[in-house]
Amino acid sequence: MTQLNEVPANYASAGAPPKSEEHFFELLGKFETATLVTRARNTGELHGRPMAVAAADDDGTLWFITNVDSTKVLEVREDSRALVTLASSRKFVTLNGHLELVADREQVDRIWKERYRVWFEDQNDPELVLLRFTPFDGEFWDDSGARGVKHAFEAAKAYLRGQKLGPTEGDAEARAKVVL
Repeated sequence: MTQLNEVPANYASAGAPPKSEEHFFELLGKFETATLVTRARNTGELHGRPMAVAAADDDGTLWFITNVDSTKVLEVREDSRALVTLASSRKFVTLNGHLELVADREQVDRIWKERYRVWFEDQNDPELVLLRFTPFDGEFWDDSGARGVKHAFEAAKAYLRGQKLGPTEGDAEARAKVVL
């Protein structure tokens, strides 16, 4: 039996095969929205909020645009540790890392999208600051396409047999932990 803090032997892990890493970065670039989780000031409680992903770099770095006076900026100034989760109906990614406040107008110009005018006058708004999220590891689960059909079939078989669904086979494109 696997303990909560153990990873099943057939689960791709640290030193994940290149196929896992490639699929991880491919998935990461497909999400437009993430949940950014920081630690609340004073209490240390986790505080999550949805954020538009302004850009995803090839190394997994994520960029967010926010207001310099926002609560998340105050939280980052006290504790830079963060968790980012990204999800769709069949694809999920989690990342552990650190946030950094960045004042770089050239980067803002590169990643600016017209839809940000809802929050800012334009890319030169003095209230605008970048949040750079640098991950140190991440995990993904991808049950889309044929993998999703296979997973649903295996779940149905387990259900009909009155059994629990066991750990999935080590498919490097279905789920893996990647150290960045």
